[in-house]
Amino acid sequence: MDRVKTAEMMFHLIPLLDKEFVRPVEQQFKTILTTAQVHVLAMLREKKATMTELSQAMLMSKQQMTPIIDKLVAAGFVRREYDNIDRRIIRIGITASGLNICESIKAKAMLLLEQKIERLEEQDVLRLNKAISELQQAITKMAY
Repeated sequence: MDRVKTAEMMFHLIPLLDKEFVRPVEQQFKTILTTAQVHVLAMLREKKATMTELSQAMLMSKQQMTPIIDKLVAAGFVRREYDNIDRRIIRIGITASGLNICESIKAKAMLLLEQKIERLEEQDVLRLNKAISELQQAITKMAY
């Protein structure tokens, strides 16, 4: 299969995944957090980050990131931490409440995804598992 055909298939897969899986999951938590706030919390689950690191990862300016972080701080989901050596450096870290809301979101998302997967026959589930694994490996190679 040529690379152009593969790119076209990926191009059509992205909105399908968004419609069938991403948006329904987002609907579960949109009254609590915005999509951007959820993405920030997901990143901060992995490690603390500076505003610059977060804005680069989210593909937005620091000016756009500031109100997102301000709201998460006000809700008690993240905190600003000053560097001990250089007080100009501020890292954003997730709080226990932030971790709890992440777990709640994940539980709701898992339930929704499991309900969709229940519609498949066992053989289809096995093929889907293999396809997802292979897709993750390919995306990892493309990302670097």
